[in-house]
Amino acid sequence: MKQLGDGDPRWVGPYALVGRLGSGGMGAVYLGRSAGGRTVAVKVVRTDLARDEVFRGRFRREVEAARRVSGAFTAPVVDADTEADVPWMATAFVVGVPLDRAVIDRGPLPAGTLWTLTAGLAEALASVHGAGLVHRDLKPANVLLALDGPHVIDFGISRAVDGTAMTSTGAIIGSAPYMSPEQAVGQALTPASDMFSLGSTVAFAASGEHLFGEGAAAGVLFRIVHTDPDTGMLPPGLRDLVRACLAKDPGDRPTPREVSEHVERAGPPVPSGGWLPEAVAGDVLRARAVLTALPADTPEPPHGPPATGPDGTLVHEGPPAGADAAGRPQPATASRRRILLGLAGGAVAAAGATVAWIAGSPGGGTRGGGSRGAPRVPRPDGDGVREARLAWKAQLNSPSAQVVPANGLVMCVTLQDVQALDDSGRPRWTVRGADHGITFAVYGPTPSTVAAFHDGRLYVAGMTATLPVGRTAVAAIDAASGKAEWTASLDQPHTKGGLFVPGARAGRAYVIGFGDGQDHGPLPQGVHVWCLDLKARRTAWWYGDGTALYFSALPEGSDKALFATTGALVSLDATGKAAWTKAFAAEAFEASARHYLVVDADGRLRALDPDSGAEVWNFPGVVGMSVRGGAVASAPDGALLYVLLKDDDGGFSLGALDAATGRTAWRTPLPAEPAASPASSPGTAASPASPGPRASTASIPGGARLLCADGNVYRMGADGVVWAADPADGKLRWKYTGTKGTDPGRLGWAAGDGRLCITDPGAATVAVLRANGE
Repeated sequence: MKQLGDGDPRWVGPYALVGRLGSGGMGAVYLGRSAGGRTVAVKVVRTDLARDEVFRGRFRREVEAARRVSGAFTAPVVDADTEADVPWMATAFVVGVPLDRAVIDRGPLPAGTLWTLTAGLAEALASVHGAGLVHRDLKPANVLLALDGPHVIDFGISRAVDGTAMTSTGAIIGSAPYMSPEQAVGQALTPASDMFSLGSTVAFAASGEHLFGEGAAAGVLFRIVHTDPDTGMLPPGLRDLVRACLAKDPGDRPTPREVSEHVERAGPPVPSGGWLPEAVAGDVLRARAVLTALPADTPEPPHGPPATGPDGTLVHEGPPAGADAAGRPQPATASRRRILLGLAGGAVAAAGATVAWIAGSPGGGTRGGGSRGAPRVPRPDGDGVREARLAWKAQLNSPSAQVVPANGLVMCVTLQDVQALDDSGRPRWTVRGADHGITFAVYGPTPSTVAAFHDGRLYVAGMTATLPVGRTAVAAIDAASGKAEWTASLDQPHTKGGLFVPGARAGRAYVIGFGDGQDHGPLPQGVHVWCLDLKARRTAWWYGDGTALYFSALPEGSDKALFATTGALVSLDATGKAAWTKAFAAEAFEASARHYLVVDADGRLRALDPDSGAEVWNFPGVVGMSVRGGAVASAPDGALLYVLLKDDDGGFSLGALDAATGRTAWRTPLPAEPAASPASSPGTAASPASPGPRASTASIPGGARLLCADGNVYRMGADGVVWAADPADGKLRWKYTGTKGTDPGRLGWAAGDGRLCITDPGAATVAVLRANGE
C-alpha cells in the first residue's frame, strides 16, 4: 500500500482514506475507514470517465449487479454512490492471502484443505449464480485464503446470465489457464463455465501447476478445448468430482449445490481447528497484524467544494487531521515481510483487475523511468488535437480475433468464418470454415494474428475439421470474389492445429502450430513452424521446437525467418534449417526491410543482420512492446523506423530512426496520459506472441503499440486512445477517443487501404476510421 499523494482524495463519501491500494485504467482503489472503524476497499472512478455517460451507465449496472451477490465466501458491496460527480463503490475488505501466492510460497495445499477450498468455492459460486451472474474469471488470484474460509473476489459483474453484456469498456475476458472450453472459443457462457474454472483452480491448489500447461495463451486454450488433463495429483474422492467439473460439455458438469453435497457426503470430517496449513495461516495472521497497526485516527471531513487533482480524482484543499503538511497520512510501522492482503469484491471487478496490497515491500517507483528531479519535457496539449470521426462500426455475430483491411474490404476472422465488409460496413461475402473442412485458429474472445494477406488472397490458419482431423491447415480465400479457392494441411505426426500466422511473403505463408513432431505421449508438446508454398499448395518445409516460440519476424528483403523463445533467437533459412542461434532475452521483436529488430531488457534496440545475426547498430531508451506487439513500426519504403521513447519526466516521445544507421531523424514529445491499466499477466488470454512474465526497464504497463500506413504513424495509448501522427515530424494530426478506457490488450487493430480498423473481440465489434480522420 502506498501513502496518499497530493493528487489523492482524503475522503470519499463517509470514508476516510488511509492509503492507495492500487490503480488501473478505470480509476484508483483505496483502503478506507468509516467513522465507526469499519475497513473497506473504495474504488474511485477517473473523472474523465465519470463524464462519459456510457461508462457511468455501465458502472451503475456493475454496482447493481455486485449488490445482488452475498454469501459467506464472497465480499459484499457495502456502500456506493453512482450519481456522485466522481462515482465510487466500497466493498468489505477481506484479510487473506491470494491462493496463487500461497501455493507458490508455501507449496500445494494438503488434502483436507483442498476439500474445504472446494466447498467454499462452490458456496461462493452459488451466491454469484443465485444473483443471476456468471463470474467468468475464477482463478487462483481471485481466491483469498482467509482464516474463516476461501473468499471469491472480482465476482461476476462482466456478464449477467440473461445475456446482458457489460463489455464495451475494459471487459474482463478471462484468464487462459482457467477458461472453460466454451469460453475459449467465444461461445455464450452459462454458470457451468464457472464450474470448469473451479475444477482448474482446485487442481492448481493441489499441484502448484496450471492443469493445461504453460506457454502461449493460444496453445493453452487449444489444450483446454481438445485434450483431457491429468488429475492424478488430487485425492481420490475429490479427483472424480474435479473431473466432472472439467467435462467438455457444460451440461455434464455439476452445479455448485451438487459439489457442496458431494463434499459433505464424501469429504473428510470438518477440522476442529483451523482449515489452513500452519504456514499459510501464519501469513494471514501477520497480514492482519499489519492491518490493525494502521493509524486509527481519521481526518476531519472536508469543507467547501472539492477540487480535481492531477490524476483526475477529487482532492480536498488543506491538510486533514492526522496528516502531514502535504496532506499525507503518517505511515504505520509494518513488518518487512511481503504479505499480500487481497482486495475483495466488486471494487476490483469494476476496475477490471485484481489489486493486491504489498505491505512493507521496497521500492514503489515505476519501471523504465528517468532520474528523480529531471526537468519536465514540454508536451503538447492532447485536448487540442482534432477528434477523428468514426466512419462506421459493425456488430458481428461472433468475436473477430483479427481484422484485415485490403482490396476495399475489411475482412474479419472469427472461429467459424471470415466475413468481408464493404467500405460502408455492409456484408460483402462470408466464407464458412465448416464448408471447407477447417476450423479457424481463434481461441477465445481475444485478439491474435491468424491470417495474412498476400497477392490478393487472405490465408487463414486453423485445424482440419474433417478426416484426418486435427492437422494444421490453411485456407486460401480470394478477396475479390470471396471464394475459398483451396485448403492445405500439414501431414506430420505429433502436430495438431495452427496457432497463429507470422506472415506471408514471396509466395510463401508461415504458420506456427501446436506440437513439435516428437512423440511425447498422448499430448503433443512444443510447437512447429510450417512454411507453405502457396503456388504449389504444399509444404516447403517445417521445423519443430520443443519450447514455445513467442516471437517471429519476416524481413521483406531476406529469405530468412527469425523465431524466438523468451531466452534465445533462432534464424531459419529458406529450407527450414537453423542458420544461426543466439542467446537473447527479447522484450520486443520486429523486422524491417533489411534487419531483425530486437529490444533487450535495458530498452536498447538492436538491429541484427538476418544472414549472420551480427549487430549492425543499437539505440537506447526504447519502450518494449505491448502484449499485442508493435514496438517498432517501419515506413513503407523502409527508410525510417518509428519507436516509442521514454522521457526523463516519465512521459513519452515518438521517435524516428534511420533504418540503415539507427541515427535519430526526429523526436517529438507526446501528450501526457493517465497511468496504464494493469498489463496482462501470464495467465491472461493474450496473443500467442505474448512474451510472458518478464519485467524490465524496457517494459511499461501497456507497452509500445505502433503502426505505420497510409501516411500516418498510429499509436495506441495505455488508456486505449488512438493517435495519428505525421511520419515526417511526429506532430499529431488527430485522435480517436471512442476506445478510451478499454484495456488495449483486449483490442486488435490493423492499418492499410486508407483505413484504421479496430476489433474488440469481447464485444464482437469492428470500428473503422479513415486515414485522414474524416
